Amino acid sequence: MRAVLALAPRLRTAGGSDTRLTTGLAVLAFAVTTALTLSVVGGLRGFMARAANPTSQYEVDYAEPYVWLAWIAVVLLLVPLVTLGGAAARLGVARRDARLATLRLLGVTPREVVVLTVVETAAQGLAGAVAGMVLYGVLLPVWSLVPFMGSHLTVGEMWVGAPGLLVAAVAVPLLAAVSGAVSLRRVVVSPLGVARRQTPRRLGWVRLLVAVVGVGLFMVVSVAGGGLGAAVIGVLIACLGIAFATLNAVGPWVLGLYARLLLWRARTPARLLAARRLLDDPRAAWRVVGGLGLAGFVAGCLAVLPALTMEAGSSAEDRLMVDDLTTGAMLTLVIAFVLAAVSAGVAQASAVLDRRREYALQHLAGVPAELFHEVRRREVLGPLLLVGVGSAAVAVVMLSPLLGFAGVTNPRGLLLLGGCLVGGVLLVLAAVESTRPLLRQVLASRDVRPD
Repeated sequence: MRAVLALAPRLRTAGGSDTRLTTGLAVLAFAVTTALTLSVVGGLRGFMARAANPTSQYEVDYAEPYVWLAWIAVVLLLVPLVTLGGAAARLGVARRDARLATLRLLGVTPREVVVLTVVETAAQGLAGAVAGMVLYGVLLPVWSLVPFMGSHLTVGEMWVGAPGLLVAAVAVPLLAAVSGAVSLRRVVVSPLGVARRQTPRRLGWVRLLVAVVGVGLFMVVSVAGGGLGAAVIGVLIACLGIAFATLNAVGPWVLGLYARLLLWRARTPARLLAARRLLDDPRAAWRVVGGLGLAGFVAGCLAVLPALTMEAGSSAEDRLMVDDLTTGAMLTLVIAFVLAAVSAGVAQASAVLDRRREYALQHLAGVPAELFHEVRRREVLGPLLLVGVGSAAVAVVMLSPLLGFAGVTNPRGLLLLGGCLVGGVLLVLAAVESTRPLLRQVLASRDVRPD
């Protein structure tokens, strides 16, 4: 085992500049995940502190609703944050799997392969966690500029303290290690399948059943909740998180269906190649567009905001509550869309590196560079629109027992939802297009790596 562990540093450098870039992207993703998670938890702690020790009559009367709303924001952002962390651990998975499969064929045991990957990904997670803590400290004065409850949350109120930092230092590397180990199933079971680049197994319809159960559970609790007491609100928030998390299960399955439809209607080389790539690995496609799907779900949940503001009372306290609700909703949306853009850019850069050999060989065979760019646009744009609109629609339907369809029947709510989705699509597309120089660099390379 010692000899195998000694291979870990060499394994990280075996891919040259590609591996260094992939490692840098993973650390960046873990840093963003850590910084934003600590920021969101810090905001929740700030509202809880004010509810426990109110300093004004407004805080006495309204602090508790702020805590519940903060919990909803945490739930809505926790899934994208964990998803980004998990995707970071899978960066460069195709190239890493190929090298580990070679080691398996040379006699390295499955247990040793898992240890190698856990060491590598946990080290990336730890580096990202440390960088994220520093970024969290830099962002604290920025968050304190946002007004809530008639004043500003101070840096002290949003500081998670040493215990929070310690939890992050343990949880992020653990998430990285678990995600990296899960991604090794193909290597451990069939190294020859990895070496031959066999197509992954088709996704089953059970994923759709999981999503339906998750959404249905929230709707049933909403109808049976009655007067929505504190206990019921807590259960509703938990069910919201469960339903939200099921999007990750059904998303790749929906993209697989879309890919088969796209393949059936393909009439040009670009459409054909895009459909084939989507169908070959819907999970990889979901890692690029899934962030917008989760952000679209958040936008669908918050589309009812204009209708709620119109029904608010005319007192100063009611107006302040509405203003803070609007501020919190917009802040949640901005963070969700930033996560979506970072996730898409990182995943697309990793996909380019994973397909380096494929791209280089096709380009040497005469495929023009513009065709690669057109295929990538089609591979991303269609799923983006499908996932963004679909997830927002799921959120609207899921919340209908509680709030009706105010988000799509109110013109202001519909305008807010449409504007958020358009802005999110453009932001994610910009993140994807930022990897164009990397693809040009890959296509300009004349030496094709044998791995």
